[in-house]
Amino acid sequence: MALKAQKVPPAPPRPKPNPTPRTVGQLPQSLRAPPPKRVDLSSPAYKQASKKYVNFMIAMPILLVTSYFLFDRLIVGNEAKTLHKLPTDGHCIEHSEA
Repeated sequence: MALKAQKVPPAPPRPKPNPTPRTVGQLPQSLRAPPPKRVDLSSPAYKQASKKYVNFMIAMPILLVTSYFLFDRLIVGNEAKTLHKLPTDGHCIEHSEA
């Protein structure tokens, strides 16, 4: 006996949910935060805050690196780096004849 392939009837279409004014994941209007206010870029308060922020962003890396090197010198005991001084006659050390 040979087996015959049986045709499977297609699945019935799924019912679509009724559209609602609220989509999934949104809060009701009473629970939503108020929309943010527009910032006036020319206001004195904004300019002052902007200046403080820029000064902070410039000063922090300088402060951190300086603190690291001071800690390295004072607590750990490493020597401070110095520049090599030229001889008093004005010639380079590499080219001077000894």
